[in-house]
Amino acid sequence: MAQKCQQPIKSVEASFAACTAAIDTGALSGKALAGAYIKRGFLRTRQRDLVGAEADLDAAIKANPDAADAYTTRANFWNVSGKPERALADADQAIKLDPNLPLAHFVRGSAELKLGHDDRAIADYSRAIELRPKESGEVYAVRGFAYHRKGDDIRAVADYTEALKAAPEDVGTLLNRGDARRNLRDTAGAAADYSEAIKLAPGNAGGFKGRGFIRLLTQDTGGAVADFTEAIRLSPSESGLYLNRASALGLQNQSLLALADEDMAIRLEPQHPLAYVNRAETLKLLGDKVAARASVTKALQLAPGFPPAVEVLKKLGEPKRSKEPSSEAAQEAYRRCTFPVTDLGPGEEGIKQIIKVCTLLVTAQGGSDANRALVHLQRGSMYRRQGDYQHALIDFSESLRYDPESALAYTGRGNAYRGLKLLDQALADHTEAIRLDPKYATAYNNRGNVWRDKNDLAKAIADFDRAIAISPNYAMAYFNRGNSRLESGDKEGAVADFQQTVKLSPQFKEAAERLQELGVRM
Repeated sequence: MAQKCQQPIKSVEASFAACTAAIDTGALSGKALAGAYIKRGFLRTRQRDLVGAEADLDAAIKANPDAADAYTTRANFWNVSGKPERALADADQAIKLDPNLPLAHFVRGSAELKLGHDDRAIADYSRAIELRPKESGEVYAVRGFAYHRKGDDIRAVADYTEALKAAPEDVGTLLNRGDARRNLRDTAGAAADYSEAIKLAPGNAGGFKGRGFIRLLTQDTGGAVADFTEAIRLSPSESGLYLNRASALGLQNQSLLALADEDMAIRLEPQHPLAYVNRAETLKLLGDKVAARASVTKALQLAPGFPPAVEVLKKLGEPKRSKEPSSEAAQEAYRRCTFPVTDLGPGEEGIKQIIKVCTLLVTAQGGSDANRALVHLQRGSMYRRQGDYQHALIDFSESLRYDPESALAYTGRGNAYRGLKLLDQALADHTEAIRLDPKYATAYNNRGNVWRDKNDLAKAIADFDRAIAISPNYAMAYFNRGNSRLESGDKEGAVADFQQTVKLSPQFKEAAERLQELGVRM
């Protein structure tokens, strides 16, 4: 059994069983017993049975305190367990017992790397390569990373290249060499590495992320957008991907799409000052210096003196000074701005007046975050009613900056995106509104409209069903479902929905007209 335990691993289960059987015989002692515990401890470490692995490796050292490989294997276990200080101590002991043990130097180098001691890690990796030059592919890879991290990318590329000779399909090393080549401004070499990584692992976002950045640097904005889009699909929670795609979209003069990505980056990482700076640049291009100044101010709150923010603030220039309203005037403006309005009103002049008083408050300095969120929400709603979807989009985004948990602002912005024909962004915002408020009938109705625009009538009808289930007297949801049913060939269902719409809202002319078109008498 002891011999079977020490044979090369062909099956983890078989090796584990052999070592367990050897230990359980009770016939082993000293070096032989330590060897069985070392092998089983190593297998348990691979299987992430960390409690069992620690017990086995402790037993190995107890059985043979002079076994350098026992300390080395336990040092590897400590690295895997996230305790590099303990790994370092065990690796030191292993090297003291056997200074020429390559694996001990490798494991100690890994501990040093985790602790940020790059030069010490490089020294240990170099010694491991010196001791075992023909079997050092993995060592070259990690030494390359240590060189890269300390800024020596020439040596990093050399080491990654050596590692790839031994393992040409190692995607991680290809991505790392791409990063080092990018830092050396070898854009062609970096692009080749990222492309090869994509070929080998199309489900890994890293290749698309890296190649997208190279394409951005080389002004291939279309390619950059395509690569970042795929990277986002694979890794949708990485805020930096949205910022990079926004940069590419900005170069294509697609500022609204860029703003959408910058808002998403902020949603994922609200404390990222660069996202607010980039957003300010985009808002400036869109002509809203007030919102741009507010965004860059937020960046400076997060990172006082942040050079990119200071530079953008200079570009924005001094704000136009207007007379601050008195407390009484501000209160009256707030009342008029935020006074609830119905679906049927106000008229065009009323909308203009609401926008005017809301704008007065937006440009003023006072107000709580909650108040400012509501002011932007109301003004955005008025812009949307005017069909000015760009300004509506900006206001809804500003509202969310002050109140990131507002389902109202998300579905409002979703409507603005729909008006701008940005249907994927609209879907995302309505879906977020539903997540924040699962009983928000309007958000289901709004999302249903987007599904209908995308010609996915089944999903549209499902959302209208949900809106009606939550709010049985929701006339607009019946009307929208009727249209979707009609388009899907369900004339009978459409008629029933249009009749219910008129019953709930007799002044709903469009529903009555649909019934007339279908030859149904009122």
